Amino acid sequence: MEFLIVAAIILLLGTFAIIAFSNFNKKYILEDARTKVIEELNYARSQTLGSEDRSSWGVRFEANRVIKFKGTSYNPADPSNLAVTLPSDTSISSINLGGSIDVVFERLTGRTINTGSITIQLLSNPMSSTTIKIYASGIAE
Repeated sequence: MEFLIVAAIILLLGTFAIIAFSNFNKKYILEDARTKVIEELNYARSQTLGSEDRSSWGVRFEANRVIKFKGTSYNPADPSNLAVTLPSDTSISSINLGGSIDVVFERLTGRTINTGSITIQLLSNPMSSTTIKIYASGIAE
């Protein structure tokens, strides 16, 4: 009888540990996706402020990736485009940038008219999401 009680306790503790690890892993995946998007926004803004190639730079948002591009509008044939794929269990579920799916930064100021928010969610749990806000100053957080 004592053996069964000990086995049940170990099984119960193991179940809690697995659930806790799974939740931690999902939170990490979502945070990784958020970090990748913010890094691309900051890098495009930095390239614009530095007038790299004497051009503005921007970021296009798609369901499972972000694409950094050169110029004031996205050209899918431009070889300077850099696509960054989000982690496999995440997706951009909402893009609220005033009707645009691009954020383009202005030369010299780093400002943008494409303000709003981007929401990234876990595919395995759509209730788990994170939102990135993009301000007129070009700052993303």
